[in-house]
Amino acid sequence: MISDLLNKIWGLLLGLPGWVMEFLTVNKKPLTQIIVIPGFAFILLFAIVTVWFERKFLARAMLRVGPYYCGKRSGWLQLIADFLKLFTKELTMPEDCERLLFSSAPILLPTVSAVAIALIPFDPDWVLFRAGGVGMPLFFAIIGLAPFFPLVSGWAANNKYTVIGAIRVAYLYISAEIPLILCAAAVAVMAGTFDLVGIVEAQRNLWFAVPQFIGFIVFFVGLMIEVERTPFDIPVAEQELVVGWRTEYSGILFGFTMMAEYVSFLAWMLLFITLYLGGYQGPMIFGSPLLSHIIWVLIKLSILESSIILLRTVFPRVRVDQSLRIGWYYLTPLAVLNLLIALAVKAMGLM
Repeated sequence: MISDLLNKIWGLLLGLPGWVMEFLTVNKKPLTQIIVIPGFAFILLFAIVTVWFERKFLARAMLRVGPYYCGKRSGWLQLIADFLKLFTKELTMPEDCERLLFSSAPILLPTVSAVAIALIPFDPDWVLFRAGGVGMPLFFAIIGLAPFFPLVSGWAANNKYTVIGAIRVAYLYISAEIPLILCAAAVAVMAGTFDLVGIVEAQRNLWFAVPQFIGFIVFFVGLMIEVERTPFDIPVAEQELVVGWRTEYSGILFGFTMMAEYVSFLAWMLLFITLYLGGYQGPMIFGSPLLSHIIWVLIKLSILESSIILLRTVFPRVRVDQSLRIGWYYLTPLAVLNLLIALAVKAMGLM
């Protein structure tokens, strides 16, 4: 009922005939999901707001003033200036690069993360693609393609800094991927399903962050490694590699590489919220359950995002060998332990 109503509203607003609306509707989902949330507009708005928020947050934490003169109140005009600058700057490419791979990688990278976001439920009926009970494995299968594009990009640029940055991306993913999958498997064991909606519904009485506190911590650290957030931003270490695998990009292509970082950040945080923080579950704060569910996802997303950004002001960047040691010596054994605990709890019928 709500989907049909929203589709009619979009048709009136956009002036589109009914057959066009049917063509644009995916799996009978309203265009509100496809365009607004969790669709393209939500992803783009998240990237823009996060860039602004991160600048303001870090400036407050470091007692810096920020771009008040150019950006006016709260520096918001600086975002528009940066956006226009990226669009109007000259697009250059290295002379000996593989042009097709070099130019396509920055565009495909955020696309992969955006497709993974389509699997995240904001409500039992507000998910772009419910993958028939295999939503979580499908998420990892899709997001697992992400490191391929920095590797291709770094090699295609034919630059020592980009190649080293690309290799560091591979190192990070190797150290984090196995612990993340093991932690997700423990969640699936406790929930009794791979369906992301089913996992959220299984946390109606108790979030999995409580009985799986070890997995909660391991997944949180693994999330930071996957999205290359400080202190695990070694693939783009400015003091060592210029900007790593992004070094040779300019103009709008560089903008796409930055966009890819924040889309991946959003995808992993939404999965973390879904697996451990009850997803859309929360007390009713509006008359509509749908609206309440969406608001709760956004509230949890904001708190998690602020916590991760805060860590940027606290910890220095780790070395490559340290990140690998963290992944193999600590995260992987703890993830195995967490899985064994989840199996024991399930076998004893405690949850």
